[in-house]
Amino acid sequence: MFYRFLMLVICGLSLSACVTPTYQDHSQKTSAQAEMNSKDVNFKISGLYYRDPPECVVVMETKTDKQPAMARMISIALARHLGEKIDRVIFPRKRVYIAKKQGYDLSNKQDLRRFSQFSKCRFYVNAELYDLGDEFAVVFSEKHVGIKIDMMRFEDDEPVWQAAHTVWRADGGMPLSPMGALGGIASAAMFSSDTEILPSLVDDAMRRMVRTLPPDMMLDR
Repeated sequence: MFYRFLMLVICGLSLSACVTPTYQDHSQKTSAQAEMNSKDVNFKISGLYYRDPPECVVVMETKTDKQPAMARMISIALARHLGEKIDRVIFPRKRVYIAKKQGYDLSNKQDLRRFSQFSKCRFYVNAELYDLGDEFAVVFSEKHVGIKIDMMRFEDDEPVWQAAHTVWRADGGMPLSPMGALGGIASAAMFSSDTEILPSLVDDAMRRMVRTLPPDMMLDR
């Protein structure tokens, strides 16, 4: 049992030091051909994105299971990074303000269309937190976040861009000696209690996924 645990620690620490994400474009693949590795940056851009490039996008509430703080963090990070590729981005706070002021129920499709017309924004983007892990095993600690993104058009809910990625980080030390064990325990404990790790992981995931969007199409018009 200890040997198996030791091997997991060694593998985890080795991988955490050298993993570089691979970008997998599924735009030309059928669902049967699309084999997705969660740690890859998987993305798909439809032809509609090029025919009708988004000039504005509304960042909707992140879908998650009882993780409101993570949902807010993800939505804000997504909005911030989308601003690098899309001319106008309506942040979550602005979306809530407009909906409240105009009396829109954004769970209602008719109100969604009215929101789009009022804001003059024809596209929206949803993020979904599909995986969240925080493991601590005395000398080894690991955190990971998995996020899926869908960008769609308000008028027909047609997807124009989709992306999914799991990003992770680990720390600790191999218990090869009493001093090494103490060092590993200290490193793992510090990593496990560091509240800046998850925001950093979310930021990494968003940066990598948004990178798959084409350059600002409006500049070519």
